[in-house]
Amino acid sequence: MKTNGKITWLVGLFMAAMVAFVQADGQKEEFASLKKSRAERTALVSYLKSTDAAKETASGLLSAAEGAPAEAKRMVEAENKDRERMFSIIAAMQHQTKEEIAKQFAIRMGVDVTAPELVTTLRIDGSNTVGASLAPELVMAFLKDRGYSNVAIEREGVESQITYKRPGKRELGVVEIKAHGSSTAFDETEENKGVGLRGKYCDIGMSSRPMKDKEQEMLAAAGYGDLRTAASEFPIALDGVAVVLNRSNPIKSLTVEQVADIFAGKISNWKQLGGPDRNIFLYARDQQSGTWDTFKSRVLKPFKLSLSEKNVKRFEDSSLLVRNVAADKGGIGFTGLAYVNSSVKGLAVQAGQQARPFQPTRLTVKTQDYPLARLLYFYLPIEANQMARDLVKFVMSNNGQAVVDKVGLVGQGLSTKQDQSNAESLKKQLLADASVPQEYKDLIVGADRKDTQANIRFVQGSNEPDINSINNLDRLSSYLANSGNENVSVVLVGFADSVGSNFANMRLSRQRADSVRELLEAKGVTNVVARGFGEAMPVADNGSADGRAKNRRVEIWLKRN
Repeated sequence: MKTNGKITWLVGLFMAAMVAFVQADGQKEEFASLKKSRAERTALVSYLKSTDAAKETASGLLSAAEGAPAEAKRMVEAENKDRERMFSIIAAMQHQTKEEIAKQFAIRMGVDVTAPELVTTLRIDGSNTVGASLAPELVMAFLKDRGYSNVAIEREGVESQITYKRPGKRELGVVEIKAHGSSTAFDETEENKGVGLRGKYCDIGMSSRPMKDKEQEMLAAAGYGDLRTAASEFPIALDGVAVVLNRSNPIKSLTVEQVADIFAGKISNWKQLGGPDRNIFLYARDQQSGTWDTFKSRVLKPFKLSLSEKNVKRFEDSSLLVRNVAADKGGIGFTGLAYVNSSVKGLAVQAGQQARPFQPTRLTVKTQDYPLARLLYFYLPIEANQMARDLVKFVMSNNGQAVVDKVGLVGQGLSTKQDQSNAESLKKQLLADASVPQEYKDLIVGADRKDTQANIRFVQGSNEPDINSINNLDRLSSYLANSGNENVSVVLVGFADSVGSNFANMRLSRQRADSVRELLEAKGVTNVVARGFGEAMPVADNGSADGRAKNRRVEIWLKRN
């Protein structure tokens, strides 16, 4: 079996060491055994390097490629173990350090030891809505917050690579982000391989929808346990699936059912809705997109409809979808709130004929009153590495949520000036609305929602707040614990859906407000008042399960005494 020149050099160096270094027979036997083991795998090492399954590094050791077969990774591990032992023996013989011997070997193997190596420290896969802008900005802010330098990003399509310099390290750290759609947070797809939590291709999954039952079952079978608990499922931001039109279109609002009929092809001309005599052209996200999953489940599925196969184009890139709608007078599409700009018109959407139309805005998304509001998630396995845990902790902090606001999505940390202005405008509308109960007006007239726009919502069929609401209650208790807020009191206003008698709904709405009060008091919050208003002031249509769930809510108001 032939060996290349570089391998021959190492063997020659070891042979010289054996001649010059007389030791006990046990040492010589170890040399002979190491030499034999390495010689037997020489051809395989050369093959792995020629196919990029492994590469030489400045440390004198091999590095297996991320997608290398398990057998190849085991071979690399065995080769590195033998090399490290040989480096140690030669170092002792030559009165040099092990690192110096390893460096000499790396140079002989053709490695540029002066160039910084790239070491992947974190991998994040999944949603394009999260991964296109939000995740890269969160990662870069996190790295800078930790004191790392030379933070830089390279983008290629929907993938990003962020590099950074760690103090005392020659290598550059790398964070890889692959944003091919929410489904790829959990597993590979036909279109995208080498992604997802199931195959351990990533450390964090990002999704613009909740994990599906079948995805949870698949990951549980893979040894991940339940990733839908508060320890693993993190709502990192709010977004709205905005329905967008060409700016020349005069249509101002549609019901969810009308939007469904359009995308199913049942309505194919704008004149059917009172608009111009112009054919409708559809622009939709791709099959792997969480935005598509949300649209399908919130818009099409309730009416047992499916996406039309006529006059429809599908996109992996949300920005490209918006540009196409802007260029098509008959166009209509759907995308994340962050992608709505002045080139298109965001459509006001009604949950039903009896519900109010809501524009896709920061306020309506933050209260989740907008019919197509949604949460964006990070999924963090219990066994995740420390860096992944630290990133999620940063993302959930006020500093992390400020980054969410900065990129155009809706954060849940400290309110922006725009949030506070929106909240004051809404209060004025409520006080002026003749349909709003006078008792409610009396309750809120001296209060505000400048810092508490998020409504508390509940797990289906219970008075237990959902995960996002629990996080918001934690933020509220922390805010109230700050100096200067000692005299701030909390007003909780509960609501119910219209199922059942008025008396029963009044009781249920009060029970929900009381359950939130008890949670806040357990966190040390005092001066809490809870009231219930039954089925009054619905924000959605009680004719659907989703609408009823939205109406079961608790508002939080603050009185600054």
